Amino acid sequence: MNFHYFPDFKSMSQKGFELVKKEIDQKPNLLFCVASGGSPSGLYAEMVAERAINPGFCKELRVIKLDEWGGLEEGSTFTSELDVQTKFVQPMGIAPDRYWTVNPFTLDPHGDCEQMENVLQNEGPLDICILGIGVNGHIALNEPGDQLTPHFHVCRLAESTLNNGMIKTLKQPPTFGMTMGLGNILQSKKIILFISGSGKKEAFEHLKVPEISTQFPASFLWMHGNVEVLVDSSVV
Repeated sequence: MNFHYFPDFKSMSQKGFELVKKEIDQKPNLLFCVASGGSPSGLYAEMVAERAINPGFCKELRVIKLDEWGGLEEGSTFTSELDVQTKFVQPMGIAPDRYWTVNPFTLDPHGDCEQMENVLQNEGPLDICILGIGVNGHIALNEPGDQLTPHFHVCRLAESTLNNGMIKTLKQPPTFGMTMGLGNILQSKKIILFISGSGKKEAFEHLKVPEISTQFPASFLWMHGNVEVLVDSSVV
């Protein structure tokens, strides 16, 4: 893994944009995995700003969503879908035929995960996978455990995830997740991991140790040959 340190969120996001734009310039129709959350949000803002001055930017980009919460009350605004739609899909003008996602309110989560796995097999592998890291070391919603699942799947949520951040305040918190598996992620040609916020310091310190364990899923990124880890000063 290549670790990069930045004085602030803005410069971290700009570096992420440089890395992404270089790949898109070389392959305009690449398959881009979009993640929700605050850490990669600056990247998306940079991409939206580029599109404003260069309308052709990302007009061929294919996009797939990394993961989603399940079991939320109908109409909940705490979905990954709303987050990526607001920050990326809509402002970037990604057409429906170039965007694949799992419905947070699906009545058939296992079936939807199977469909997403089929998309990855037909359209993939991912060219760029955008990631954040959880306080417990999860990437996407691959939680610590004795075993990890390689493909897109319905997953159990760890207590450490459910007791973190805004989730604790929800009237009806998620009861499960739907996520790309570690196999899907590790097949990506390039992975960009954004780490921002003082709450991620312990996970970041753990990640720096090149030891692989299913109890810390992010450690599996050490097995990949092209991972850029972008860290801002709030973490270190």
